[in-house]
Amino acid sequence: MATLSPSSPRSDLDAGLAAFRAALPKETRGADTADRLCAIGTFAHLAKGEQLAPDPRDDRLVYIASGSAKLVAPSGAGSGSGGNQVLAFHFGGDLISVLRHSASEPWGDFRLIALTNCDLVIFPADRFLDIAQAEPAVLRSVLTRSLQALHRSRTRMMQMGHKSAQARIADFLVSMAERLADCRDGACAMLLPMSRRDIGDSLGLTIETVSRQLTELREAGLVATEGRSKVCLPDVSALAKLAGGQHSSI
Repeated sequence: MATLSPSSPRSDLDAGLAAFRAALPKETRGADTADRLCAIGTFAHLAKGEQLAPDPRDDRLVYIASGSAKLVAPSGAGSGSGGNQVLAFHFGGDLISVLRHSASEPWGDFRLIALTNCDLVIFPADRFLDIAQAEPAVLRSVLTRSLQALHRSRTRMMQMGHKSAQARIADFLVSMAERLADCRDGACAMLLPMSRRDIGDSLGLTIETVSRQLTELREAGLVATEGRSKVCLPDVSALAKLAGGQHSSI
């Protein structure tokens, strides 16, 4: 049966599982497969800045029922430098693959860190996929998400090698407009849960470069900011053109 992390109320698990079930393909939400998947879920709450405890044994699929998080790896692995490389940002409704912790592998230290308070439902990946095989629609949904994540990662890495710093920032903002505000043209406003350092760590830029490029975009009338997290984009299409058209949905 589904289990709770220590001190988590049952209502939190139920709410997390309800959100997960609602995210499944419509035709499968009331099926036996959905019940079996929910039965192996474990609830966890992460406060802002906390990280999901590593698991040395099992790969996991983590569903974000609410909140936002970043998936990071130490950039020092294999490079000799410190700090973190932000591999991806994730938001409510995302299903994330978190690999088991392996001290023997240079990239075996992937960590999920909360950008805001997060409610998570955690599944052992092997058991999840074994159950999902009985329902092709569920398996197809998981595969589609995985392929999309792979495409985003490949596109972003390619862009980091060919795009200017300003184009990377523009691309990032357009991607966040799509994911956080479901906006692809016109004007939109959004609250970014990540810091400028996080943005830089995801794009291969220093925090100083991120700040400088945001200032230039403000002066060009393409971005307006309020406080530390609110960002307004007067014309998403114009920003997308500056980004080079294709963006990575980081």
